[in-house]
Amino acid sequence: MTDMLSVRISWLNAAIEHQTANILDRLAGLNLLEWRCLLTLCTRGPKTGSELAELCNVSRPQASRGMRALGAKGLIAWPGGSERRYFGPASATEAGWEVYRQIAPVTRRRNDWLMSDLSAEDRDTLFRLVATIRRRVGQGDDIDHLLG
Repeated sequence: MTDMLSVRISWLNAAIEHQTANILDRLAGLNLLEWRCLLTLCTRGPKTGSELAELCNVSRPQASRGMRALGAKGLIAWPGGSERRYFGPASATEAGWEVYRQIAPVTRRRNDWLMSDLSAEDRDTLFRLVATIRRRVGQGDDIDHLLG
């Protein structure tokens, strides 16, 4: 089982997410979902819950939970919104932008640190191979040949 690509990628992803969760909690009291939503709003501009769900690759209820939590923390707001009903696309508040500006450089430093043992050629190879596998996974809707 440990020779399976999906297992190794899952282990790596879990370790990176655990480390990221620690960083987010210590710096701003955010969880991964909240950070993903805030990061998307800060880098992609105002979005509706449906748009955010698609961009963050989460379900609409997850995006809604993340947005409500960020709204309760004063990090995002809706034009014409109220406590009970939100109207229009959400955007980061100034407090949300402050959190983004605090966390983004830390995540960039962490990425540089994670990749520091790889040469430029190693990095190019890694990214090329990941892109190749991702394309193959994207062709995976027709899986009948794998099941038989």
